[in-house]
Amino acid sequence: MKNEKITFVGIDSWNRPIFRSIDFPRNFFGATDILFSFEADEAEVLSKISVKDLTYFGNKFGCEPMGTAAAGLVIIKTKG
Repeated sequence: MKNEKITFVGIDSWNRPIFRSIDFPRNFFGATDILFSFEADEAEVLSKISVKDLTYFGNKFGCEPMGTAAAGLVIIKTKG
């Protein structure tokens, strides 16, 4: 199985951390059980979650409220 590289893009209206695929920009991933304030930044989010916490959300920001199983994800940090 090939790994899918993802990067943090923000917090959605349900306070979920959202990640986007680097190679397939229409693929979005996120966490449904670990929520953050709207002001949370990448460092705060990555200190509290890992790829094991993420599910596939669909092909637009803010879609699929519960997510579906995802595997083979690798988080790429945008900052140091």
